[in-house]
Amino acid sequence: MRPTPESGEVEQLLRQLPTRAVRDPEALWSAIQTELHRPARQRRSVLHRPLHSRWLAAAALLFAVLGGAAAGIIRSYGAPSTWGVRALTGQPMLDGQTLASTGQLRSGEWLVTDSASRARLAVGRIGVAEVGPGSRVRLERNGLLRHGLVIERGFVTAVITAPPRLFFVETPSAIATDLGCAYTLEVDNAGSSRLRVLAGWVELKHGGAVSLVPAGLVAEVLVGGRPGTPYPRDFPARARDALHRLDAGTGTDGDLDVVLAAMHTPTDPVAFQKRSAISLWHLLQRVGPDARERVYDRLVVLAPLPSGVTREGILTLNRRMLDRWRRDFHPMWSEEALPWWTRIGRQLWEWAIR
Repeated sequence: MRPTPESGEVEQLLRQLPTRAVRDPEALWSAIQTELHRPARQRRSVLHRPLHSRWLAAAALLFAVLGGAAAGIIRSYGAPSTWGVRALTGQPMLDGQTLASTGQLRSGEWLVTDSASRARLAVGRIGVAEVGPGSRVRLERNGLLRHGLVIERGFVTAVITAPPRLFFVETPSAIATDLGCAYTLEVDNAGSSRLRVLAGWVELKHGGAVSLVPAGLVAEVLVGGRPGTPYPRDFPARARDALHRLDAGTGTDGDLDVVLAAMHTPTDPVAFQKRSAISLWHLLQRVGPDARERVYDRLVVLAPLPSGVTREGILTLNRRMLDRWRRDFHPMWSEEALPWWTRIGRQLWEWAIR
């Protein structure tokens, strides 16, 4: 005896019958009998659709979603081959021609300002950059999303509102990569760079050496040297000179005394303490073992060690512990309060951009 089909299966079969059968009761009944007595493997049911067909449909849907997302990213953040430029004062030179009002700076072309002129660049759709007097800059397009400038001399003030690593400025001594911020980058005639961050933070890099510079701090780098330790804008000149010597590896215990004396104390407002902690965090990785202990002793007072971080690990420059400590004492760098999917998204984004 044939097994009796389930009621749900009957309903599915009814929906699959030809529409012409509905107009003829006899034909309808005949079609039902034929369908019910057909072997189960031959029934035209969506439930018996081959598995590979469903996988293909899912893959097509995923491809469409990813393609749409990629198209949206490129539309919003794609790096154009030309940037709009507008003269603010004087008459800047655009590719050797006088710029009276507005124009287009193309990839590989130079924008030059004299001592009496300034110009503003539209950085695609992600921000603006103002070129100051006495500057020479070139548009450098590097990839589908990377917006770049090369500064030979002078200074640029950039305001960027975009995900990290979409905008970079290359100088003779370093590369400044935007991580969502506003900053001023100045290059002197020798090619040395001075970065001042106004909002957000910037990565200043030369070779394998990196300084992470948040708002309120300044970092410098000489041609052929590594990015210097970030320091507060109100740092005394004597302390800056001592810090430069420590960065270069020629500093003395007296230089370290001067730097530590210029740092804020635990009784200062929290914002000042955080800035000093950032400077000390960089410095302890750039001095010898004996000086490192002194820097650590001062830093741990401003920013106690978080769970999982030890004195021994910090003094041996354990990278995981150093990064964990950094995230703990400066919330602007911290991702621990973000949902896991946001953290993964950021990591994927930075991997793709790099």
